[in-house]
Amino acid sequence: MKNKGRRGFYVCPECISEKEKIVRKRFGVDLETVKENLKKQVINHIQLGWRSRLIKIGYEDTEKEIKKGKKGFLILATDVAERTKRNILRLFDGEYFQIFLKEELGQFIGKKTVGIIFVPETKFGLKLKSLVKQFLDLEGGNVNCQR
Repeated sequence: MKNKGRRGFYVCPECISEKEKIVRKRFGVDLETVKENLKKQVINHIQLGWRSRLIKIGYEDTEKEIKKGKKGFLILATDVAERTKRNILRLFDGEYFQIFLKEELGQFIGKKTVGIIFVPETKFGLKLKSLVKQFLDLEGGNVNCQR
């Protein structure tokens, strides 16, 4: 477990599974509450990134950013077409995360569907990446304890 300032804390999945009773008793939350709060934070950051024009959506805009040599990471919808995924990953040599459905990603930013989001490597992008990793870790992804 790691306290990160006054706005919240990071709890790795191993810590929760091993000490869920302690977490529940000490912080008054359970695993599902932590997951739901992380999901809300990820959604809020995606919305903020879109409103601030920090992120790019769609294949064409993502391709332009990659060809410009911009560093960052990708968020791919879990139901994005395999051909689209394969084509963009041929161009992009970096981290990507598959999270949410196309309709969900679109709904977050006021579009019908969104399959690909490019997030640049900025302070904002690093925060969003950290939230996505934490959320995916709690959903059963790789666990990197930061104790």
